[in-house]
This record gives sequence, C-alpha cells and structure tokens, in this order.
Amino acid sequence: MLTRGKISDMQQKVSFQTNTNEDFEQIKNKYTTINFDEALELCQKYITKVATNAFRRESDPARKREITKSYIYEFVDTQKPVVEGYVDLAKLKGALIDEITQYGPITQAMEDTSIDEIRANGPDQIFVESGGKTIQWEQHFSDREHMERIISKLIGVSKVRLTPKIPMVNARTIEGYRVNATHAEISPYDVPAFVIRKFSKKSITSESMIKNESFSVNMFKLLSLIPKADLSWVTVGPTGSGKTTLNELLVKEIDPLSRIITIENPSEMRLIRREGNSKHGKIINDVLQYESVSDDDDSSPATMENLLVNAMRQSPHWIGPGELRTPGEFATALRAAQTGHYFFSTLHAEGDTEAIYRFLTAYLMASNEPAELALRNICSALKFVIFQEKLADGTRKVTSISEVIGSNGLKPIVNQIYRFVCEDVIEEESTHKVLKIVGRHERVGKLSENVQQAMLKAGIKRSRFEFLTTDPKKDEKEVYEFDEYNFIS
Repeated sequence: MLTRGKISDMQQKVSFQTNTNEDFEQIKNKYTTINFDEALELCQKYITKVATNAFRRESDPARKREITKSYIYEFVDTQKPVVEGYVDLAKLKGALIDEITQYGPITQAMEDTSIDEIRANGPDQIFVESGGKTIQWEQHFSDREHMERIISKLIGVSKVRLTPKIPMVNARTIEGYRVNATHAEISPYDVPAFVIRKFSKKSITSESMIKNESFSVNMFKLLSLIPKADLSWVTVGPTGSGKTTLNELLVKEIDPLSRIITIENPSEMRLIRREGNSKHGKIINDVLQYESVSDDDDSSPATMENLLVNAMRQSPHWIGPGELRTPGEFATALRAAQTGHYFFSTLHAEGDTEAIYRFLTAYLMASNEPAELALRNICSALKFVIFQEKLADGTRKVTSISEVIGSNGLKPIVNQIYRFVCEDVIEEESTHKVLKIVGRHERVGKLSENVQQAMLKAGIKRSRFEFLTTDPKKDEKEVYEFDEYNFIS
C-alpha cells in the first residue's frame, strides 16, 4: 500500500525525470531514491543541457570552476534529488563539486594553459605535451578503479559509457576538450587509457610566430596575401603540427565583409572580430560557425558533409571545413569551389603533391569522373598548399608554401615558393636529447603570372608582392624581425 510519503517521493521523482526526460531513459522507473553515481550522471547531463556557449569557451579555469559550481547548486536546488547517504543537500553539493570539478592527479595539467595534451597509458603512466615536447607527469592515479572514476568524469557529458561492449569512446570534457578513452578489456595489461587534447584559448599572433621562426616576415607577407586575393588553400601536415592555428591566423586576413562559414568538429577557431578589439565591442565581420557531429553519430543530421551542402545555400564567400576526412566531404568541398565559393581547410598529408593525390584519391571514391578530369578540377580549384610540421625540438614550422599551377595527365604541377632546409641538430652531449633543429627558410620559386593577375584583380598593389615575381637570389636571407611599417608597404 502506498503511503502519502511514498506518493510524495514518487511525484518528486517523476518531476525530476520530467525535467530531464529524454536524456535519462536508463534511470527512469528505477527507484524513488537514487545512488550517488546516478545523481552524478544526472548532474553532468544537466550541466551539458543548460550550459551556454560562453561557458564552454571560458578560458579561465578558476572562472570555469566557479560557473560549474553554480550549475551544480542550481541542479540540486531545483531538482532536489533524493540520494542515498545524502540527507543534507549541502553535503550532496560538496560531493558533486569534488567529483565534477576535480580530476585527481591530472587536475593541475587540465588547468595549465601551457599543456596541450594529456596522455595516460595506465594508472602510473601519465605523460603531457607542452611546447611541442613530451614530459613524464610526476603524479599518478592510486589504482585502476581511481583512473576509471576519472575517465567516467571526463566523458560524463557524453551519452556513451565505456564498457567491454563499447571499449572505445570519443567525447568532450565539460571544458570542451576532446578526449578518447579505451576500456581495460582491450589492453593486454588490463588497464584503461585516455588521451585529452586541449585547445588553447589564447590567440597566437603572426608576430609571435615570426619571432619563433615558424615562418619568416616575407613568408607571412605571401601567406597573408593568399586569403586577401581570394585564393583557395589547404594547410597540410601531421597531427599536432599546428594546422588549425595557422588557418585561424590566415582567415583573419580575409576582408571582414567577405562572408565566411566554417564547419568544425570540435570547434577550435575563434574568428569573431569586434570593434576596437573590445570584448563587448560591436561585431564587425560576417562570419557564421557550425560544429558538426561525428560521422558515426546517427543521432543528428549535422554531419560535416550535410553542413557543407547547407553552407552553399547561405551565400558564403568563403567555406571552411575544419578538416576533410571522408570521400563525401572532399567531393562536396570541390563542388563548393566549382560553384563560385572559395575554401580553406586542413588535411593530413606529407607534402604538397601528396596532399593533392590524397584529395584525388578520396574524391574518386565518391565520384565516377575520369581520374585525369578529376585531378584537373582539383588543381583548378586549389591554388596553394601550405605544409606545416612539428620538428623533433618541439617547434612548429611552415616547411613549404607551394602554388598549384595545374596538372599534366595524372601529375599535378606544383610550384614551390618557400621551403625549410634542415642543416644540423644541436643535442645534449650526455643524453643525446635534441635541443634544437638548425635550419633556414629559403625562397626557391616565384609567383606565376596567373596568381599575380589574381592579386592585382583583388586590389593588391604590385609593390606588396613584387619581391615574389623575380627568381630567388643565392644570397637572399629571410628575416624574423617583424616591422609593421615595412610589412604593410
């Protein structure tokens, strides 16, 4: 027989479920009182549901934690869940805050803005990447169970759980970082693992990249003219080489009134520009950014390919898919380029020619065109290939800038303008640890007449690219001291 108290409890439970209905199917109709793990799951999903974009992009870890605490308070105060062992709601709030805002031995690494990546190969094997170099992390998890609890917290905002039947999970942390976790079941050592890839909230400037010799002053003069002249480009290179960072820098050289639509997964580029560079100033550029779902996620039609198709109906001047992966994405990007849109993107390849062949191979998997015709269309749409690498000393450098001239049969015709030449390695004598890669950037080619005409038609004075129209000289040296006056002139 149901008592009034039990009915009240059930009503409270039903109310709690109603507010979060479609997200919490697994917990529905279970018990009037829930355990802490269930409360934790509901709280994490509540935060995911109510969190704003401003919260997700908040760069200050302390501020992020404070906002998260406020969401936890809001969850407990509005939902009033009945949790085993937590009669006092203040105690429940404290326990949820500890579980959600702290990450055990990697808490400091999560908050350190100089750390780009965190990798755990087991409870006592944690490595971080900072400044392009891998460092062994001194702290560790107490045991496998401790590590699994932290993994559950990291992927808590995802609807998928790490289980023997689902041994691999791609998710986003509550901070918006990308995380891949694997179950102990698929490890020969019976341990779980995870990789967290963080995204810097601080914009990198051309001045800092020139100072770090990522490229020279003259190289950036050329790089900045590519988007200004409406010349489509792709930035290629290995994972972690800084492709997206470089593209963000170049996209900011596009005229603010040229409409830009980007599609990323996850969203990394910060392209909104405000009057006077003020945080609350009027937005001055016409930019629309989307975040696509993974291709294996059939819960939403917002895949990269579908969003690319939709973007073409939104009057873009530029379309920027974050990274081209599937054959359909390559085919749609080429279609966009052939229908009056300019595009920029990134892809994984080992050089300029290899990038074009990768584009061709992927495109042919989605098209019945003859290979020669397909290659001709690709080389007609794509004007520049920028190759960026992360060297053994941790530095990231643009190692090649190439103009795509056209094709001859099944061979792309590529005109390399700049390249990086390695000369030697400075290492620590006792350990042979690499300290510095010694090398130089050098100009090895000149712009074609077609590109020169494109720049002039785009309203770019000849004096701004005149130095790129003659054959390179043997004694020509690249400089890495940024002078704004000389750069503009």
